[in-house]
Amino acid sequence: MEETKDPGAAPPHGGQPGGNEPNTPLTAVVGIVFAIVLFALVVLLQVFFYRQEQQENVRKVVAVGPEELSQLRAQQEELLHSYKILDPQKGVVAIPIDRAVGLVVREGGKVPWLSVQPPASAPPAAKAPAAGKR
Repeated sequence: MEETKDPGAAPPHGGQPGGNEPNTPLTAVVGIVFAIVLFALVVLLQVFFYRQEQQENVRKVVAVGPEELSQLRAQQEELLHSYKILDPQKGVVAIPIDRAVGLVVREGGKVPWLSVQPPASAPPAAKAPAAGKR
């Protein structure tokens, strides 16, 4: 049996009459849209990555102080806020910084434990008259 081709019949596979040519403009538009979406996705992923990297750096490095520094700071705080006998023969002691500041303020700037006191503050000197104008 021989098949006869009807010139008005639709071609097989829903194509256009006359051939199986791809739709070039549609393919180009789909390719361009895909490229733009892919580029935007890559940029967004990089932004997300760098933001997460910065947050991890802050969490692991910046926010956590080194152990040695924490211990040193605790020792210094202890020295600043405690009483201690430095030289029992001479009667030299260390007092908390807050107490020392209070004593200096109470004595009006005179340091009671120093043998030589700073000079009393004098009123500011009057300004010298201006030199001759040119």
